[in-house]
Amino acid sequence: MTVKLSGIVVQKAFGKGSKNEHQAIYIETDKGDFVLRKVGDNPFENKAIVNLVGQRVEVKGTIKDYLFLADEIRVL
Repeated sequence: MTVKLSGIVVQKAFGKGSKNEHQAIYIETDKGDFVLRKVGDNPFENKAIVNLVGQRVEVKGTIKDYLFLADEIRVL
């Protein structure tokens, strides 16, 4: 199911305290925080979204647990 959310793009720790802890890009929304990935982008590099950190955006895509897979991202 496709959903549309708006929020702030931030970078913060994912998997805190585990051996897989790393910095990830999130979207912070009033519905919760989700790891943000652009469909088709390399999930380890996030080239399509890394320059959006600190900006307010609207995203359209799907949510899978803690992950938001964005088909479209629009800066507000």
